[in-house]
Amino acid sequence: MSMHWSRILALSCAAAAVGCALAWAGAATGVAPSVLPAPEVKITKAEADLCPTPAVTKALADQGVTLGARSPAVISHVDGRTCVRLPMTRGEFALDLSSGSVPADGAVTFTKSTGRSLSFTDVVFDFGMRNARGTVTVQGTKTLRQPAELFTLDFQLDKTKIDLTKGTAEGAASLGMGQGADSALKDAFGTSPLPSQGTVFDATAGGDVTQAAQSLSRALLP
Repeated sequence: MSMHWSRILALSCAAAAVGCALAWAGAATGVAPSVLPAPEVKITKAEADLCPTPAVTKALADQGVTLGARSPAVISHVDGRTCVRLPMTRGEFALDLSSGSVPADGAVTFTKSTGRSLSFTDVVFDFGMRNARGTVTVQGTKTLRQPAELFTLDFQLDKTKIDLTKGTAEGAASLGMGQGADSALKDAFGTSPLPSQGTVFDATAGGDVTQAAQSLSRALLP
């Protein structure tokens, strides 16, 4: 094959791949998807801000509970709210948000004025199950660790923007209380400072993504 035709073929394949990816990126924001299976994108460097709702912020203060972060997670300030920023450097998800899992590093901590503390670690956001699971650790007279459903996820598709030509993605979700986390907070503090119903954290995420070439290639096959 001549160099001229090789370049034409390569450009045609690239155009088809980008077209397919952008079609599914549109689907994630409400545009009708194509009949092709949704390609997946891999996380390379991203972060998510978990911001308590005003009602939750008041409940934490009323019960003498301080929201904190454990490295590499940090405290962030978003639109006047004190939030926890979780870094994410691995994982993948489908462009239509129907599947995939993204682990987060660090921990979300809750510390009572009495000194008793509870943390959510090993957090994994599961796009298919629409939840976040992890490990609850309670520190006090003795340390207890248990796996649990930490949050439920309700994606806000109108705020989802994935641009594979630039390799960027951003999105938002409402986080509700998972049953396991709710029970753990009640056990640790006597009563949970987070409501068992409704939104407890407004989450926004953004960062760099790369195309999962193998998944995209499968999607382009007839």
